Amino acid sequence: MRTLLVAVALLSAVRIGTAQTAAHPASAQAPENDCLLQFRGVVVNGVVTTHVLSVPASPGRSNYFVGGGVDAFCANSDQRVTADSAEQYGDQRLVYLIGRVRYTEQRVELNADRVTYFMGDERLVAEGSVHGRTSTGTVFSGPQATYLRAKPGLRARSRLDAGGRPDIWISPADAGSATPAGDSTHVVADSIISDNDSLVYAISKVILRRPDLVGTADSMLVDQGREAIALRRAPRLSGTGSDPYELDGEKIDIHSRNRQADRVRSSGKGRARNGSVTLTADSIELQLADRRLVRSVAWGIGRALARQPGREIHADSIDVEMPAQVLRSITAIGRARAESVPDSAKISSRDRDWLAGDTIIATFDSLAAPDSAASIRTVTASGAAQSWQQSARDRVSLPDSMPVVNYVTGLVIVADFNPDRSLDRVRVHGQVSGLIVQPADSARKPASSAKRPPPMRR
Repeated sequence: MRTLLVAVALLSAVRIGTAQTAAHPASAQAPENDCLLQFRGVVVNGVVTTHVLSVPASPGRSNYFVGGGVDAFCANSDQRVTADSAEQYGDQRLVYLIGRVRYTEQRVELNADRVTYFMGDERLVAEGSVHGRTSTGTVFSGPQATYLRAKPGLRARSRLDAGGRPDIWISPADAGSATPAGDSTHVVADSIISDNDSLVYAISKVILRRPDLVGTADSMLVDQGREAIALRRAPRLSGTGSDPYELDGEKIDIHSRNRQADRVRSSGKGRARNGSVTLTADSIELQLADRRLVRSVAWGIGRALARQPGREIHADSIDVEMPAQVLRSITAIGRARAESVPDSAKISSRDRDWLAGDTIIATFDSLAAPDSAASIRTVTASGAAQSWQQSARDRVSLPDSMPVVNYVTGLVIVADFNPDRSLDRVRVHGQVSGLIVQPADSARKPASSAKRPPPMRR
């Protein structure tokens, strides 16, 4: 807002009516490019209630006190303000607006109990039940806010600073509404900064809500032009669609299209959960379509891990494909290893079955209902492949039975599974070698009755 010079001295000599507009009597004390504020009388029941007191302050400057209602506008801009009363101090170039204050211009509308306007730096400080909206659809509320107007030679862009844990709704699709739209991005934080209504910074105890996700963090940046959101310091994110997911890490970045997330990335100690699958890695990217998770990729420093109940896959990088919300395949690349818990109803073993190779591809039942807990079909290891599998002995299938161990190596190893997720067979191709360890019948003993070695003596 260009400077609001309160030219009210003439009001003590000129009767103010609804159709009368005050001329500017003191342009000499108005710096160049300041707002040339004009007052119109406020009429209640046919009576003009506005009254003015002028008090000389210094040569060429006065202080003005306006009561009974304020209705003013800038003759050289689109700014307008209404209030119950106003005070203007000429030497300080300071204006106080008190009671039911409403300030409007093309870019912003601001309502508050009180507004203090600092003319020199084009700064409005609003206090008490602050509500406002911008021309691009942002709606905000809180106990206090500071609005810095753009002005040539002072600042190129406007800025809004809100403290006291304000609420802000960002909705470019509904810019003409004074209330938040259903597709709004809702942000709550201890303090919020809006830079030119394009970049929004939220600081301390941030809560982010959108129709497609909910997030928390200690700080956040929203870039409306790029449709990007950055969550920092202990961020957490949850999807709210029909296929919910959870994501956390040291940093989370959200990339959207038409106000729906299509890529979500966690960097640094990332962890993602969807249905029965948990993915951990240094970096994780989730790809979404129509609020459904369709692909998860994990990579970075250290090892990546994909875990299902009773099953794990370790590798340098892991790619989980879930088209149409159904788990289809898990591809593990780089020193890959798949482990599974043996069937405790048939054998007794503390060891896990495992399959290792340069690359492992696990495929899942393509006819399963939309559920990430789909049954596994095959696990294929290629490149220096190894397999360690345990199974029940012929005609012996009891919980306390010692297993048959089948260890093989080859160029490619394929493990096939039954619909109940039990191992069906293992196929080996190229440079095959291995061994089978078959325990004797006398080896069938409860695990708890096995002798333990005597303790070591010093």
